[in-house]
Amino acid sequence: MEIRPARAKDADALVTLSRGVIEANYAEFLPPDVLDSWLAGDAVEQYMSAHLAKCHVAEQNGELIAIYVIDGDLLDLLMVHPVRQGRGIGGKMLAHAEARLFKSHQVIRLESFAANVPTNRFYRARGWRVSGEATDADTGMEKILFTKEMHGRRACEDGR
Repeated sequence: MEIRPARAKDADALVTLSRGVIEANYAEFLPPDVLDSWLAGDAVEQYMSAHLAKCHVAEQNGELIAIYVIDGDLLDLLMVHPVRQGRGIGGKMLAHAEARLFKSHQVIRLESFAANVPTNRFYRARGWRVSGEATDADTGMEKILFTKEMHGRRACEDGR
């Protein structure tokens, strides 16, 4: 598996991957009207287009299997293809993203829907701490705000 910056030619595959993750995982906690609006409209395409330069992908045998997006000190998105989940890919992507973020920031952050229990468990198990709660402006759903602090050089080195 290779982790690399996304390229313009990855755009369609990024949209397909994102839509697949949303359909497979988000239906468990997002209201149907929100899910339908994301999938029926062009929200996914707009997000990927706006964030392509901030996106990294995991590629294996020519297939994009995971993505993450960082924006400033924020891990804005982390997704693993549904059939590839549970194989350590998310952990590798998270470590890679953290290493990049810790190059410029002592404290990094992310947000997650409170109802997305498996994902929140994943972040907590990797040292992320709850720093607050907020209401998502688009969905009205509760979100958990997570932070992680760099402790010496080790936090950065662990992500390599």
